[in-house]
Amino acid sequence: MIAFLKGSVRELKHVVWPTREETKKYFMMVLVTLILFGVYLFIANTIFSEVILKVLPNLF
Repeated sequence: MIAFLKGSVRELKHVVWPTREETKKYFMMVLVTLILFGVYLFIANTIFSEVILKVLPNLF
């Protein structure tokens, strides 16, 4: 177990961590993607619901 922890610490020293600016940029990219995807799902759901509500009453 100790060897595993020592190996993990050694590997973490090799990691190239992102800078503060890179982190901000990636965060904004993820945020914009999530917002766009949310808007897309909202619009698709609204259209689908309207179509179903118009079609279903005519079936019975």
